Amino acid sequence: MRVVYHPSDRGYRPRHSFFYGRFAPYPEVPERIGSILAALKGDRRFTIEEPQPLAVETLQQVHDPGYLQVLESVCGRLKEGEEFFPGVIQKAPLLLRSRYERVRAGYYTLDSSTPLLAPSWNAALGAAAVAQSCATALAGGEKLIYGLARPPGHHAGRAFWAGYCLINHAALAAEQLARLGKVAVLDMDYHHGNGTQDIFYERDDVLYVSLHCRPEEAYPYLAGAAEELGAGKGRGFNRNLPLPSGTTWADYAPALEEALEAVHSFHPQSLVVSLGLDGLEGDPIGSFRLHGDDFRSIGARIRDLARPTAVIQEGGYLIPELGNAVVRFFEGMTGT
Repeated sequence: MRVVYHPSDRGYRPRHSFFYGRFAPYPEVPERIGSILAALKGDRRFTIEEPQPLAVETLQQVHDPGYLQVLESVCGRLKEGEEFFPGVIQKAPLLLRSRYERVRAGYYTLDSSTPLLAPSWNAALGAAAVAQSCATALAGGEKLIYGLARPPGHHAGRAFWAGYCLINHAALAAEQLARLGKVAVLDMDYHHGNGTQDIFYERDDVLYVSLHCRPEEAYPYLAGAAEELGAGKGRGFNRNLPLPSGTTWADYAPALEEALEAVHSFHPQSLVVSLGLDGLEGDPIGSFRLHGDDFRSIGARIRDLARPTAVIQEGGYLIPELGNAVVRFFEGMTGT
């Protein structure tokens, strides 16, 4: 099967995340994708290709133009090795009146987990191009394609970056596919995709369904509750299935069935899967207890939906196990 990957992420290596008043080593590193690529290159069932170029204007389909301008400008002004954290983080409109992008940036982020670097913008563009190519493939009749995107994207909202995410790649793919018919986004990352929820919360043509650790226990803490059902004409088209810390396959499987039933009842023309691997037992920033064979089962159940599917890579930080989990997942998706 086809895998789309852009090597723009190789030079993108933040050193620090700032959480709870201290700097911590940044877990979203190039070795994550290296582990997956090594497994795919060693398996004849996968072919790896680069995406088609992306026009920056395309990102305005899912992101605020002011946000994109600040992101590009700040990254373009940074020196090699410099990490930028906004000094003031606040959804205060007054910040937007500043002439300085570094000040306006504080309006466009939720937290200090994700510094901007000089390579951040190009890495995000490469990952967005991956998602666009996946959507184009599905529109052209492809039944299954994998977008190996880095950095991840599902915490990036219409006008904010957060949680290692700058551009919402899954949302971009879903937005482009929605022009052809209804789309479901199934998010199975350990962390709730608050950015994807934000982008589609008032839409009835895109269903968002997420299985994740409950927000009382896990990032992003401020979204992902079961009572968040959408708003306006989008009410009823947002489904959150939060699960407790320590969840095993025995508890995850019934929630997955509920999520898949919601997707089936929506009758989407296509499906976008936000593939998080941070549900693996031992993940350094997760607390679920899933295993590689569980991801094969997840893939098999998604295959039963019989919908053209673009799988977009999100989180997963247990580096030695990532490649194996991806291969097992696609064995389930393809029945091989």
